[in-house]
Amino acid sequence: MLNNVVFIGGIHGVGKSTICQHVCRELNIEYLSASEVLKWEDINEDVKNKKVEDVPLTQNRLITGLKNALQEDKNYLLDGHYCLLNKNNEVEKISLDTFNQIKPIALVLILGDVKEIKKRLETRDNKPYEYELLERLQNSELAYAKVLSQVLNIPLHIGKNDDYSNILVSLREMIKN
Repeated sequence: MLNNVVFIGGIHGVGKSTICQHVCRELNIEYLSASEVLKWEDINEDVKNKKVEDVPLTQNRLITGLKNALQEDKNYLLDGHYCLLNKNNEVEKISLDTFNQIKPIALVLILGDVKEIKKRLETRDNKPYEYELLERLQNSELAYAKVLSQVLNIPLHIGKNDDYSNILVSLREMIKN
């Protein structure tokens, strides 16, 4: 794939989309949501359902969608996940192969207060979420993002969902290089 994507991850409800939209406006880069690229609504009857029936299938759809969407002359911020909840409600890492195919130039991880994320998700999705599961998912994303950064030999910026300016400064540097 092209070498023009910054991957930004974080658990559901952490505020990735909001941060991405601000950053993309400021830096004049394109915003892509992994859910939209892989057409989540086409493979899941309940789009609010966070459990993924077949993680490899969704990632193959993502790669196919990216191949069709990415253009050489543009930079992109791809909003997605380092880990997902599989059909058994277990945390599952996105395969290294998926990240190798995306070829991100940098990684960003957005962290947030799990209590606030839980409230936000429950309000947005009108269903309960387990605090412990969300905390385990966020901790897994953090650990795996660090591993991916080392394995792929690319920078990782870890930011808080309430620190947009710090994330913007870091991304400005990542995209400039």
